[in-house]
Amino acid sequence: PLLMFTPSLGLKMYGTKDDSPYMRFHAEGVGAAILTVGITCLCLFKMKLDTTMTFGLSSLVWTTEHILALTKKYPSKMGVSPMGHCFWLLYSLIGMYACFTLAAYTQQLLLGGQSLFALHNVLVIMKPEIVGKIYGYKEMNWNDDQKDWLRGFGYENLSMCVFGLSLLAGVEEHRSLGFASVVVVAHCAHSLVGRTSHSLGLLGSSLMFFWMVFHASCAATFISTEVGYAMASIIVAVTALKITSVPSNFEFPQLASEELTK
Repeated sequence: PLLMFTPSLGLKMYGTKDDSPYMRFHAEGVGAAILTVGITCLCLFKMKLDTTMTFGLSSLVWTTEHILALTKKYPSKMGVSPMGHCFWLLYSLIGMYACFTLAAYTQQLLLGGQSLFALHNVLVIMKPEIVGKIYGYKEMNWNDDQKDWLRGFGYENLSMCVFGLSLLAGVEEHRSLGFASVVVVAHCAHSLVGRTSHSLGLLGSSLMFFWMVFHASCAATFISTEVGYAMASIIVAVTALKITSVPSNFEFPQLASEELTK
């Protein structure tokens, strides 16, 4: 909820000074994905709802996010068409109606939307500079923070889609959450060892490391011991890289010649 409803504060927590509409939009998107997974877990594990009703309730998050994006005029501020938000808003509304009325086409509708969004997010992660043009990024304002948050948008929403597609495929609920957690581990690891990791700051790096360990534990618990070993290896590797890494612009302080002769 913090990233979705107070994106500027969320950006500051992760060491990002850029508070442009691009950054706020993608911070809200990351928050919406995380909140969707959280509500899905609440519905499945606490409220004991079935998968269809869970999808209907969790769709409220992205319905709200698209309405917020349109009311905040993000498309016009970013120089892109609002039709993308309108399409996904319509899809969310139809999806909620289908879930709540148990329509015959519900399964196919959810599978189609989740698969399409998953493919989009894979492209975001692999080629952010290409997808960035869809969101209005130009070479003059394209920077590492924007690329990092765009990738974060892709990772977190891919995690949401993996969770959803696993549930739709009939995978056990806890195991589905474990698969989604693997994607989050990859996101945290990428951010911590990536070229912008030093701009995270102490708080941002600490948060990323905490979430990496937390989701690695979820993946290990809900999938298998072998996955746990793999997750532990990733954590060890990331920790080693963070300890040994030095910013490219770091310079050791030079002592004056008089001090050297003392």
